[in-house]
Amino acid sequence: MTATAPGTDGGPVDRRHHVSDYFRLERWEIPPTDGSGRPSGVGGRAPVDDHLRGPGGGLRTGALLTSIDSLGGLLSGLTVLPRWIVTTSLLATVSRLAHVGPLRLEGEVLRRGRNSVVSTVDVVDEGEGGRHVAAATLTCAVLDAEGMELAFDRPFALPLPPLQQGAPAPDEFFCIEPGEGATTRLVLADRLRNPWGILHGGGVAMLADEAACRAARAADPGAAGPRGVAAADTVLHYLRPVRVGPAEARCEVLGTHGGRTLVRVAVHDLGAGDRLVSLGSVVVLAV
Repeated sequence: MTATAPGTDGGPVDRRHHVSDYFRLERWEIPPTDGSGRPSGVGGRAPVDDHLRGPGGGLRTGALLTSIDSLGGLLSGLTVLPRWIVTTSLLATVSRLAHVGPLRLEGEVLRRGRNSVVSTVDVVDEGEGGRHVAAATLTCAVLDAEGMELAFDRPFALPLPPLQQGAPAPDEFFCIEPGEGATTRLVLADRLRNPWGILHGGGVAMLADEAACRAARAADPGAAGPRGVAAADTVLHYLRPVRVGPAEARCEVLGTHGGRTLVRVAVHDLGAGDRLVSLGSVVVLAV
């Protein structure tokens, strides 16, 4: 696969996939075998790297959602070539926070329309005999490729990127400023931009994860478990792209019961007139 965007001089701009290299994910196409003309499915495998583990014992939910978005977005994009897609909503139910790994992801298209694609992704833990980890539904908007050259050898197979020695924790990689409370800020570094020059959807997912956990701890410091708190079920609506930054997540704790805290998360692009770019909710668990 190649993906390049035109530069100011007419030549290609190298949009290196820093986020894809950090969240390692092997992906492969699963063509239909019944001759029905249905869209291909996509399979994936993600190791549970130590630097991505959270208090729950497995991949942090923000990291898990990044892999789901990467696989589901590629799956949806293949169905609309030569056009492409952008994720507009991601709904994930997380059944387990502790993972042995590797995690196996399986995606299929539920609906392919003129202007949108709806797909589903299931995640299981191969190291735990295929025990279920998460289920997600993604909606993607179809858009013109805007000069990007998208070329795939079909059926495609994208290998697992090598492990980066000394890789930082997700909050450091995503330039999330330290702090506690109801507001958390992410600085938009160039490595966090996707080929269109906007904040990668995984950056929004990780910001929502970190911000919701901070807000839950601040609202009730005594509600955390022995290992703290961890994000679980998440709904994210991508309303507009983050183009300038910093991105600021503003949280409202809606309620706490039985070790579960529901947090509403609104993400704003401060450099773009403070406009609202994403809205969602995160369930934070005591672990």
